[in-house]
Amino acid sequence: MCTLPEEIVKHIVTHCPGRTDETLQPRFGISYNTWRKIVAGEPIRATVAARLIDRIKAEEKQVP
Repeated sequence: MCTLPEEIVKHIVTHCPGRTDETLQPRFGISYNTWRKIVAGEPIRATVAARLIDRIKAEEKQVP
């Protein structure tokens, strides 16, 4: 279990299309329950955190 870096949390909150499983899953690959933990600063599974960080960093590289 681990918590996400603040810049990743800010990115997720800023670019969140909605707060349901149906919107979070395609965009970030997370569930609403995971979303709630992230926003509250609670730890999430390390594998989920690593996958989410990789996804966000790849996305940031695509933005000019």
